[in-house]
Amino acid sequence: MLRVVLINIALFMLPVAVFAAYFYISERNKNAVEIEWKNMPLSLLLQIGLGLIVVGMLVTAYIGGDDAGGTYLPARMENGKVIPGEVM
Repeated sequence: MLRVVLINIALFMLPVAVFAAYFYISERNKNAVEIEWKNMPLSLLLQIGLGLIVVGMLVTAYIGGDDAGGTYLPARMENGKVIPGEVM
């Protein structure tokens, strides 16, 4: 579950990180960078980040997981060992 949350946070912050990298890499003087950061299209970047989260969730739902038609066998003990749950 933590992996999913971290991936969503990364997808949400990706547009802002790309925007920041663009200005740090570009050959502009310091005053121009400060002016651009003040006029940064934050709402647009956050909307793009939300869109990436939605696309990421749809892709994960489409390509991830097992078939829904299986039977779940819960975790159990056999010969002193814990056998994890599985779908058969």
